[in-house]
This record gives sequence, C-alpha cells and structure tokens, in this order.
Amino acid sequence: MYGGVRGELRQTILAEPSTRLWNYLPGSLIETDSIHAQLNNLFKLNYFSQENASEENFKNHASESKMIHIASHGFFYPDPELVQKQTYHEEKEDNPDFRGGASGYGIWNFVSNRNPLMRSGIALAGANDMWNRSFFEEGEDGVLTAQEVATLNLRNTDLVVLSACETGLGDIRGSEGVYGLQRAFKMAGARFLIMSLWQVPDAETAEFMMQFYANLMQLKNIRQAFHATQKSMSEKYDPYYWAAFVLIE
Repeated sequence: MYGGVRGELRQTILAEPSTRLWNYLPGSLIETDSIHAQLNNLFKLNYFSQENASEENFKNHASESKMIHIASHGFFYPDPELVQKQTYHEEKEDNPDFRGGASGYGIWNFVSNRNPLMRSGIALAGANDMWNRSFFEEGEDGVLTAQEVATLNLRNTDLVVLSACETGLGDIRGSEGVYGLQRAFKMAGARFLIMSLWQVPDAETAEFMMQFYANLMQLKNIRQAFHATQKSMSEKYDPYYWAAFVLIE
C-alpha cells in the first residue's frame, strides 16, 4: 500500500494488533503472504507486516503506490449525538456510568468525536496501545483515520483495497454523500476502491482477496476481476460471506 511513481508498484500492509479491542487475524497473514507471492515476480512490492505495518510507514509510502492493499481491522463509530439520544431513552436514569462514564484518549479522539472522518479508520501496528495513550503523547497512535487519509496525495493510485470490516460506512450528510473512509480515499485521489459494508469473516475474506488478485493478473481489468470474484464466491457461499465487498469508482 509505496515510492515517486515507480510503474506498477504495489504495497501490502498487514497490521497485527496485540490484544484487547482488535485481535490478531490469522487469515490476514495468509491473505497478504499469498498476494505477495502472486505479485512478487511481476511487480516491485513494499510489504509491511506485524510491527512494521505502521501508520508511519503507510504515510511515508502511500503516495508512491499504484495499488494499496490493507488487511486489518476497520471501524466506524456512529454519531455520538445519536447514540446519546438513544441511550437516554433506553437506559435507566440512575445509570450514568453506562451512559457517559467512558473516557480516555481513544474514546475522546475517535468514539465520541463529532467529526465523522475521525470516527472511521483502520487499525495498524500499535493501535491497541492507543486506548491507554496519554493526551500529551507525541507521534502516531497506530490508527489511520479517514481524516488523515483525506490529506494524502493518492492521485497516482489506481486501486485501494481495504480488506477489513465496515470500511465503506460513514455518516450520511444529505446530498453530500457518505463521510468516512470512502470519501477520504476519493478526496485523496484514488481511482478505484474495494470496501466493505458490514463485518466480514476473516477466512472467507482472505479467500475473496486471493481470488481477486488471481483474476486481476489474468484479466488485467479491475472491474472484470472483481465481478469474476463475486461470481466464484457466490457459487460457494451465502452472500453474508462475500457480498459486503463493493467496488467504487
């Protein structure tokens, strides 16, 4: 997911969160290792995994990438004002800790943020440590937010694949569309996006992605490769296991 445009450059990032909120995904390593093996003899690759799949490495190399693939946890937190209203009506008046007792850097910066581009993002290396992070600590926090993506220069990027949960979601702002990772990557200049609309299962997602790149190498066309992958997955699985992924141009 990197370098001055170097032809058909590819990059794959795998984040390996430690514990707590975002657990390790075994399918993501199988997926990215397989994609790396498929493309390594054909293109110049940058492959970052585990502790090297950092927010800093992504930002340093993203603008140089013709294609970006991220296999990790994705998130979208709903509008905190709507959550607060719903909780007020559903919970008892004598339960203030449940309604608003949560605090800390992660809650304040992501979950309760009124900016929808801060409530949508991807967990990279070290993301779990963010929940106990100090407000005054400098440096990257391991969470790549839509807000940060929107500031990148991805005008030379043909394809971004977000192999993660709920990466296509966001706040709907009338005629302005969806505010989330989808909007952020398009603002940054990426041409095609593959994103998910709900929580996707690890093993079947890995299978979908490996099949997609095999089709892409054969067909040399992003749309055709995506539709061929949908067709082959539909012959094996219920739509829940594969239909969350959408192709956006």
